[in-house]
Amino acid sequence: MLRKPLYLKSLRDHARGIAGWVGGIILIVVVQLSVYPTIRDSAEGWSELTKQFPKALQEIFRMSDYGSERGYLSTELLSFIVPFIFIGLGCTWGARVTTEDEESGAADVALGLPISRHSYVATRMVAMFSVLLLAGVSFFCTLSVGARILNMSISLSDYAVASLTLTAVAIFFASLATCFGALWGKRTMALGVAMATAIALFILYSLAPLVDFLEPTTKVNPIQWTIGSQPLTNGFDPAYMFWTVALSVLFGALTFVLYQRRDISS
Repeated sequence: MLRKPLYLKSLRDHARGIAGWVGGIILIVVVQLSVYPTIRDSAEGWSELTKQFPKALQEIFRMSDYGSERGYLSTELLSFIVPFIFIGLGCTWGARVTTEDEESGAADVALGLPISRHSYVATRMVAMFSVLLLAGVSFFCTLSVGARILNMSISLSDYAVASLTLTAVAIFFASLATCFGALWGKRTMALGVAMATAIALFILYSLAPLVDFLEPTTKVNPIQWTIGSQPLTNGFDPAYMFWTVALSVLFGALTFVLYQRRDISS
């Protein structure tokens, strides 16, 4: 079902972009780890300082015991910047899966070959998942090696859970963007709506602890299911991960149905 030449072409055409995304993730992890020794040397002072931050800020960024290893890494790497890089990467690739060849005028050539639409979409989706997995593995390796150099006591399994969580949130929004792309056939529209959805869900996730009537939304918010579950502190949450994967599979299945039914122009 999968077509190796198409898979390799999908990766080769965006090799520089992949390198940029992965390099950015590695650089952010390295920078944040390089700052940690300063935090560790005055952990008590930093913990007291963060407690003086406005309660709203503490809740939005889920600040807890900032001076500790888990608290620092959770706040700096798993609360905002890195998750949004993964989400952005997922949305960018997801929006391309069913729209890139059509917008470039190559759809008639690609789909004129002896390959079904299902095989075409499946192959490009596997290429997308490969990129997201590469990002997750890069995050895990950089964090694990850096933490070992700094003599952090967190286990590799905890780093693996954090990396898996970031990859899962990326796959979720990638599947959503892929579905929008199959529906409309416009990359910019699919990317824009997927990112807007991610931002809206993150705002709900951030405000839920501060606004009583928003608190119930955390139970159905994919951001809460992933980074909101505090994987580095609380470990793996099977129920949350199940729903994240289940919805990703659902959006992926809808992508096949929508693309099969849509008229393709080039």
